[in-house]
Amino acid sequence: MNPKLFDKLLKIHQSNTIWQCAVRRAPFWITPKKEPAYRPFILLVLDQNSDLILKTEIMREHPAPQAVLEQLFKTMQGTPLNLFKKQRPARISLDDAALVQACAPQLAEVGIRCELRASLPQINNALFELEAQANKREPIPGLLSIQGVSVLLVADLYAASAGFYRQAPWRWIENFVPIEVRYPADSERARYALVLGSGGEFYGLSLYESLADLDVVFARTPEQPTSRPIAWISLILDEVLVMSFEDLDAIERYGWPVAGDKAYPLAMKATSGTEGGEIPTASELAWLAAALRAIPVFLSQYLQADRGLPKSAQANLHLPNVHGGQQISLRYPATAAPSVKSIAEAEDPEVEAYIADWHWDEKSHEFARQMGKFLFQFLDSLDDSHLSEQTIRKHESNCWCIGWLESSYGYHDTFSPTIFLSSPNFDIEFKRKVSDSKYALNSYAATWRKLEKYICSLGYEDPYASRKKR
Repeated sequence: MNPKLFDKLLKIHQSNTIWQCAVRRAPFWITPKKEPAYRPFILLVLDQNSDLILKTEIMREHPAPQAVLEQLFKTMQGTPLNLFKKQRPARISLDDAALVQACAPQLAEVGIRCELRASLPQINNALFELEAQANKREPIPGLLSIQGVSVLLVADLYAASAGFYRQAPWRWIENFVPIEVRYPADSERARYALVLGSGGEFYGLSLYESLADLDVVFARTPEQPTSRPIAWISLILDEVLVMSFEDLDAIERYGWPVAGDKAYPLAMKATSGTEGGEIPTASELAWLAAALRAIPVFLSQYLQADRGLPKSAQANLHLPNVHGGQQISLRYPATAAPSVKSIAEAEDPEVEAYIADWHWDEKSHEFARQMGKFLFQFLDSLDDSHLSEQTIRKHESNCWCIGWLESSYGYHDTFSPTIFLSSPNFDIEFKRKVSDSKYALNSYAATWRKLEKYICSLGYEDPYASRKKR
């Protein structure tokens, strides 16, 4: 150490404070006009006792240990405007073993103990807040933050995504042609996969819950919302800028493969009528990883789509150990999931299609059927009300939401029209599952009030009316 610097540092009062210091990738992007975007490195020095950030330094390249030491020594000496903040800590904690080994001897010369800590949570919190401020939004969680997700599962998802991108199965199949997927192969539940990319805009894979959902999606126009909320999970291959910073850090840490500059895998769960997306569950990530691995093999080896010979095919394919030795089943053309049709279904298929997502067993099916028939009766009454076609369509969409939310959250065993009386219900669930826009909420409430008025016109009385008067 330079003797002059040594003397300066020894003259600074030493307190009992502990500092934390770390060098990380910054949680924001630098986007020069004529150069590619990049993430700089950020050096943070923080007082562990007060959580006060003492030093922030942005650097394009990862600093050498000597550069880190220089920043620590500068922090101890303060700045020309803040000389009163001169201080020499008792200890400095770092989370990089190589950096501790390089810095410890020189810090010991000025009486400072340098120690290794596996985690620096206060530094992590500071970076979290910095990301929120820099990007003006809450940080996007990484895949490893999802409950039940392991490093092995995400590694498999990345390997499957890279293989999918290299094989480019969108060359062989249009993005509106579904493939039936069952995972595990003997599962009663099927999802319906669309390979994205034939249009040249988005590349990846989407999994839908039913063929009925796809019929609704393909039938709608951009101006026409779906008649009911439809959820799906997707993996989109895109540029690095779309990724969460936690996932980018994990790529560097674990060496997960990325097949190209536009092949970063972004997993998401979306619902029609809502903005943004959600993070998939561990089970949904496993579905995506399995389908990404299997579909290119199925298309080329079993369906022979790469030879221009479309035909029907079905196959069970083995999956790697992370999937527990399970198989995945694929079928083309896709068929609707098997179900037992009741006499009532045969009599009124329109109602059955409408309530398809409202029930899960025989008892809930009967409740949903009666509720669906009543809501159809209400919608029929609107035909004589001289409302515009657009307004009636909004009431139809809102009625489906009312029935779906009542089935999911209403806790009624038997149906009566009076369950819709008292006030618009499930507004919190509507905001979370359907839309949180003020327009959508007002429209939903308006339909509910019109439904209440219709029920009262039939002679039903509000069972909660006496409570309201108290």
